[in-house]
Amino acid sequence: MTAKIELKGPGTAVPVLKLVESMGMADQCHYSSFDHSRIARIRELRPQRGPDGSHIYRTGALFVDPPENFIEMSKAVGASEVHLKYDTCTKERVTSIHANGMDSMAWWRGPPGMLEDVTEKYLDVGNEDELMYLTVINTGVDTLCVNKPEIMASLLKSMAENSGCQMA
Repeated sequence: MTAKIELKGPGTAVPVLKLVESMGMADQCHYSSFDHSRIARIRELRPQRGPDGSHIYRTGALFVDPPENFIEMSKAVGASEVHLKYDTCTKERVTSIHANGMDSMAWWRGPPGMLEDVTEKYLDVGNEDELMYLTVINTGVDTLCVNKPEIMASLLKSMAENSGCQMA
């Protein structure tokens, strides 16, 4: 299991690293932030790479509305992942992320933000549902950060049953 830790405040990189390392969980945690200087700080403090050349300490550049140069911005701070808001995930963006050697994640806003999305932006959806998740999965994104894990679990079970695969 991997824990994604969002660095939300100034000066959070060092105490978070110390806590994670004191718990022996460095290989189970990834760090992300909308403030890309915070993930650059993680990269500066922990530049180590594994035998395959990938960063041991994984970092994710978070974007609400990615600018045209989001790949360059992510690479400039040493991000190993790009985290896009669910409604900005496209096949082209996800393919570009992967082509640049980074992993991808789609994230959904928390309940207050999602309520705004549903009542003001996307009047044709009733909140997070299987179709929403499937649409984003079909962009090729590696990971989803959702608010309704029971719906995601149901979708994954259904997908496994339809493909004849067994879920672990």
